Amino acid sequence: MSTQSRIKNVLKPVNDLVLINAETTGAILLRQNAFFGDLVESSVQQIKTLTQAESLRDAVDAQRAYIKEVGSKVSSVTRDNIETLREGGKSAGSVLSSALRRGREEVSEAVDSAQTQVSETVNRARAEVAETVAPEQSAPQFPNNNF
Repeated sequence: MSTQSRIKNVLKPVNDLVLINAETTGAILLRQNAFFGDLVESSVQQIKTLTQAESLRDAVDAQRAYIKEVGSKVSSVTRDNIETLREGGKSAGSVLSSALRRGREEVSEAVDSAQTQVSETVNRARAEVAETVAPEQSAPQFPNNNF
């Protein structure tokens, strides 16, 4: 595998995480912007409603309904944002798990390859040592002449 391919493989999970982060953040920001726009619009409408109220009771009832509506919207947006974050977290976890699994596989392959290379080197060294030592051992033996 080329160096460029290895770098690309190493950086892929980082790129995937950046993409997940951007998508998650984008979804939340769009939702928050829509909520803020709706909140401003409903606030303006509420001011109009309050200024047109004929009695204090009507104003209090309108305000109570408005606060209940805003609370419901806040809960809904919060729930949706939490779900978006949860999904982003699951996706990020999946990317990291895959990256770790691939990393373990690559390390295992590298260890196996290194082990094979070491075994081959040791076997070659044994053979060379055997060739070097063998001629000395096979030298002719002279009978004991008691010189």
